[in-house]
Amino acid sequence: MPKVTFVNEHRTVEAAPGRLLSDIAAELGIAVCREAFRGTGIGDYTCWVKGEPGATSPPTFLEKLLGARGQRRMANRTRVLGDVQVWTQAGPGNRLRAPRPIAPPPSPATDPEAPRKPIDASGSAAFPYGDPRAVGHGKREPIAAGALEAKAAKEKKAKAAPAKAAEGAAPAEATEPAEAAKAPGAAKAPKASEAAPKATETEAPKSAATEAATAPEETTATRAAATAEKTGGGESP
Repeated sequence: MPKVTFVNEHRTVEAAPGRLLSDIAAELGIAVCREAFRGTGIGDYTCWVKGEPGATSPPTFLEKLLGARGQRRMANRTRVLGDVQVWTQAGPGNRLRAPRPIAPPPSPATDPEAPRKPIDASGSAAFPYGDPRAVGHGKREPIAAGALEAKAAKEKKAKAAPAKAAEGAAPAEATEPAEAAKAPGAAKAPKASEAAPKATETEAPKSAATEAATAPEETTATRAAATAEKTGGGESP
């Protein structure tokens, strides 16, 4: 037999196929009609029914005219053919009536078959803005505490790495000339080139000095020869 579950009232009952939802609710003391005049049964029978395709009779022409769309149905015109869940309107009865019977809420801790809240974007006490696994694209996982700060620090470190590499390259370029000056071959070449001009400079004064030293000797010899010729010429008659 089909099972009819009234979610707001926490009531589940088995009913014969083809029965109206309004009749099943009346047997349980559940009011599904927001009556325009008390005791007349005339009013709004809107409720929301969820079930597999074919679990309820198709919407009639009058239901469609009254705005039945999707899960929104009229309890006095919907017949049960399979297992369904029914959500009734809030406070359809008069406050002077006896309160409708409500079973204790299901507890998954004591009843393994108790329905749990599905993972969806609807708010709850635990997630006021919806379950993080269902909000957005439905694939977002809860963000751990401190994850955003760690991500920002990682990005900052990645940006600082190229700057540090550029700073390390600049001192290396500055040390290249110093290293070239310290090389053995480069040190000897300038000394040899500097020694050459010094050698030529010292040689030039030496040649001039020798010429100056030899010049007086030649002049004295010539003078002695000239005086000898003069004296010899004078003595001979």
